[in-house]
Amino acid sequence: MSETTITISRTVTTSPERVFAAWTDVDQLADWWWPQLGGTTYDVDARAGGRFRISSPAIGATVSGVYTEVDPPRRLAFTWSWQDDDEPEAVVEDTVVVTFEPDPDGTVVTVAHTSPAHVPEGGAERGWNDVMDRLVRLCENESQSTLRQSSSSRS
Repeated sequence: MSETTITISRTVTTSPERVFAAWTDVDQLADWWWPQLGGTTYDVDARAGGRFRISSPAIGATVSGVYTEVDPPRRLAFTWSWQDDDEPEAVVEDTVVVTFEPDPDGTVVTVAHTSPAHVPEGGAERGWNDVMDRLVRLCENESQSTLRQSSSSRS
């Protein structure tokens, strides 16, 4: 089976340091990853060799892996194993690389997910688009809140 890579990019309206923290701090990750899925648990040990685990009983799925590279605020690399409660034998270990590039509008966040199990128009691409869109919304809401606070403090 040959590997394919799904690449998803978004520009977020915040610094690389802030968006990197959104990926590596458990409380911040919970704010945007699957906040709509009640009961989701998040465990993050964001260091090379550290593990992460995100588990949602609402959808019967867990994603877990090991950080292979943690280079704040530029790059994260980790293994990725998706386990669906309905298909426990279908677990495949993938690789994911997330980069954070400064941009005049904030930070360009790019996820490159490589797997032998990707299918065209499959769940992985939809899933990454979904979580990345929530990350953008979170950062936009924070930027707007900061602007409102700044303008009201000048009044």
